[in-house]
Amino acid sequence: ATKVTLLTVPAKNTGLWTTMYVISTAGTETPKVFWYDASTNTEYFVIGGKNLGAGDYILLADKEVVLQAGDEIRIQNTGTSSVTYIATVEFIPETAVQFQF
Repeated sequence: ATKVTLLTVPAKNTGLWTTMYVISTAGTETPKVFWYDASTNTEYFVIGGKNLGAGDYILLADKEVVLQAGDEIRIQNTGTSSVTYIATVEFIPETAVQFQF
């Protein structure tokens, strides 16, 4: 039942979070997914409140969350059943521009 970090966006990268699978592999579970915005030190509730039986899943797709460096995807089970979390995040490295005057 402890909240853990599934992913942290590396420094000098932007992450495009496009897909999230939450799959209950055994028993009944009410999983939760959060987005932590490091720039504002704020956590946003993304998924939760749905009871999943063994084999049930939640799919978030066709949306895009732009994650900045230091942002996190956090997960939390509410019980002791097994849950698989799969997130698709594309990283885009920052491009450095240097001007000389």
